[in-house]
Order: sequence, then structure tokens, then C-alpha cells
Amino acid sequence: MTYKTICSLDRGLKVLEYLNTVRASTAHDIATQLRLPRPTVYRILETLEDRGLLYRSVSDSVFRLTNAVRHLSEGFTDEEWIRTLGAPLLQRLGEKVLWPTDLATFENDAMIIRESTHSFSPFSVDVGMIGRKRHLLKSPLGRAYLAFCPEDEREDILASLRCSQDPDNALSRDEAFLQKMISSSHANGYSNCRDLEHPKCASIAVPIMYKQSVIACINIVWVAATIDYDEVVSRYLPDLLQTKLDMEAGLIKMGFERSRG
Repeated sequence: MTYKTICSLDRGLKVLEYLNTVRASTAHDIATQLRLPRPTVYRILETLEDRGLLYRSVSDSVFRLTNAVRHLSEGFTDEEWIRTLGAPLLQRLGEKVLWPTDLATFENDAMIIRESTHSFSPFSVDVGMIGRKRHLLKSPLGRAYLAFCPEDEREDILASLRCSQDPDNALSRDEAFLQKMISSSHANGYSNCRDLEHPKCASIAVPIMYKQSVIACINIVWVAATIDYDEVVSRYLPDLLQTKLDMEAGLIKMGFERSRG
């Protein structure tokens, strides 16, 4: 049986494909280039904006894709490597350092915790961490992603954050902060949030790299009042970095492939 093409879906996909090639465009130019009625293009753009797949600049009415489109083609591959490689290595790290650890991936301008050892760490003060979000600019997991991802991806992410009304995203407009955060992360080999006060916990995070892309980030979390920051770095950073290297080597061995949209 042959089914008719869904014209509205076909047009929406054409708009996504076009924006993926030009990076940014006005509704007028999209309608002209794709030979679509302008009202149709506006409906498509508003739908995609509601779904979080693009955003519109308030200054020039230009539409740009968000990083959410990267996840349209990633589902199974990400799940598979996390289940077969990431989770066992994270558990091994947790058993060694005893403090809880998390593995998070980037999604919709936040880091989403996909695996965690909080459930069996004797020092954990949190439960039910899987699926929780961590802020890109106010968590070591998010800072590690931003600091080590490719520059063009970082600029796309920051452009999206700058359009946000969330006051927590104000740091995305602070160029001095961003440059310091990126340079210190590269110099140290890990990211932190020592500049932010946290009433309970502290953490450090490193990126899992593959072909110049950040696939995920992993951290070590500790109760800030019980152990000095520098002592944690001295005692546990080598184990965190070794786990990073083991995950990266495992990705190469398994022939990991990730479409970047």
C-alpha cells in the first residue's frame, strides 16, 4: 500500500534542512529560497520555535537552529555507549573514590544526568539523580562541555543562552567570565565552580572527547564542608582523568559514530 506524502511535514523538514545549510535566515528569505508561501513559513517557524528546535533573534528577526536539532539523530547510539561503556566505567570510578559521580550529556541548553553512582555511594546526600538537569554556566558539568566543545558549537549555544529570559543565563553575556572559564578549564584539564557558593556540595568535571567533539562529561561530587577542595583535586583528579581516557579509548574501540546534525 502506498501512502500520500504529508505535505506539511515535508515543508517543515525542508525548512530545517535549509537552516542547517545557511545557519541563519529571515522568514522572507526562507520563503523565497524554498518557494513556499510566507504564511506557511511563519507557521512552520513558530512550530519549530515552540518545539525548541530554533530561536528568533529579537534584534533582527533572524531564525537560527538550536542545538536541540543535534539530538534528532542520536538516540540509540548515545544510549548504547552509555549502557555498555559509560555506566560500567562510571561505577568503577565510584567504587574507587567512594564519592558520587555522574555522567551527563548535553540536551536543550542543559546537561542531563544519564548515569550516576549516587544510589550506592556511601557519601551521597542526593538520590534519584538520573534525568536531572545541570545548568551550563553554573555547574562544572556544563562548564566542561562549553569549555571543550568546538568553538562554532560553543557560539551557537551561547547565542541561544543570550536569548533566554532566565537570569541564570546572564553569565552568557559576560565575555570576561567566559574567557576566564574556558582558559582555566583548558589549563587545568577540568572544570569547576569555585567562584559560586554552594551550601552543600562541590564538584569537578571533565569532558569525554571523540573526534574533537564532547560526547559527555563526568564529575566527582563531594560534601564541601568535609574535605578541602585542593585535597580532592590532588587525591581524585587522577582517577577522574583515567576514567575519561578509558571512556575515550572505549569509544574508539567500539567504532562509535555520532551524527552532528
